[in-house]
Amino acid sequence: MGNSPPYDPVRLLAWKILQEIERSSSFADLTLDQAFIESPDLRPLDRAMISEMVLGILRWRGNLDTHLQHALKSRGKKIEPRLLHLLRLGAYQILFMDRVPESAAVNESVRLAKVLFKNEKITGFVNALLRSVIRNKDRDLFPPFPERPIEYITQAFSHPSWLVERWVKEFGPETARNLCAANNRKPPFAVRTNTLKISREELHRRLGEADISSHATSFSPEGLLLKKSPVLAEERLFQEGLYFVQDESSQVVPHLLSPQPGERILDACAAPGGKTTHLAQLMEDRGEILALELHGSRVKLIEENCRRLGITIVRVIEADASQSLPFPPGETFDRILLDAPCTGLGILHRNPEAKWRRKPEDIARLAQFQKSLLDNVSSWLKPGGTLVYSTCTMTPEENDGVVNSFLETHPQFRLENLREVLPAGLRPLVDSQGFYRTYPEGVIPESNRMDGFFAARLRKT
Repeated sequence: MGNSPPYDPVRLLAWKILQEIERSSSFADLTLDQAFIESPDLRPLDRAMISEMVLGILRWRGNLDTHLQHALKSRGKKIEPRLLHLLRLGAYQILFMDRVPESAAVNESVRLAKVLFKNEKITGFVNALLRSVIRNKDRDLFPPFPERPIEYITQAFSHPSWLVERWVKEFGPETARNLCAANNRKPPFAVRTNTLKISREELHRRLGEADISSHATSFSPEGLLLKKSPVLAEERLFQEGLYFVQDESSQVVPHLLSPQPGERILDACAAPGGKTTHLAQLMEDRGEILALELHGSRVKLIEENCRRLGITIVRVIEADASQSLPFPPGETFDRILLDAPCTGLGILHRNPEAKWRRKPEDIARLAQFQKSLLDNVSSWLKPGGTLVYSTCTMTPEENDGVVNSFLETHPQFRLENLREVLPAGLRPLVDSQGFYRTYPEGVIPESNRMDGFFAARLRKT
């Protein structure tokens, strides 16, 4: 028999992915997908374990670091990033993965340390520190919640303190804690039926035949929630273009625009194409949609999604929606969707790395950019036309503030109350001001484990 490898390749790949996410500031899901493409021999169980460790560490980083700092003899000691990623990997298995024996979590981390650092002192440090984490894992290491709610939530529920402080002021301590807890849960896996090819009921039946159980979403008429996440590259129904992976709150946004067959529509910030292709579905693939996207690689992504879904009316243009648009003077659109770049604070359960990258000043900077986008694209709307402005964040500055500022300087536009234009089934998602507003689980009873979204519908009079 041959010798066993000196390390566990699954844990090593998880460590490399964590390194790459930090080095390149890339999205965790895209980095995972690329790693899996480059490692085609990985078993499904290995992929699942790597995904759980990488995303779990990004979600629970603050909590893990509290445990690691407590285990250090000199509190506040800085640990270089390569070693810190390895320690977090071991600590996550100890604290959050019940199926992994504590001894295995320590031993595999030590084996990795030997290979990565080739330094006996570091190897001994990893061993001692993780064993200390085991000894203290059941101790309450966090400050008391009632007296110090911001510090408690920051450490125990692993969010940056500036964001916790903001949410405590806005929602109160209990709801802020619930919101941060929801952000650390694995999000539901929602898909949108491609009704150009199949009904939701038939897709539900076909998924069941493929051993993928699902049930209908509460609000989106095209949505299904899947019990497990399929490997899309291997899932036949996905490859046939029968569905698109998209959260329910995002699926509702195209309905707010009410596109009609034969119309001409501008989707100003279109990638990856979820809302673009949904608009085409609602238009029965009749009419014209011009989809703008700044980055060439994402242009190709939209085009590929349209091909897979069998959509023909979308024309993708590489252009910056904040600059002069490449249309002849006098050209107008029946409807415009501006799904604006934002802080993304409503989708942290999907992009946990974002909470560690965002800074308080990003909110004001992006709000200013969103105002310029709205000002620019609105000039291409025909009189009587409809514009929907949407984001996947919950900050008033990027949502109500942008819309109200726009209305003050554009008297030819008026805000439409979405309660008056939407079907009854979607009205619970509209607030007292007429805005579409959804939250992750725990903020309001109706949140239904959706992403945090905002949208406003404006009409040019």
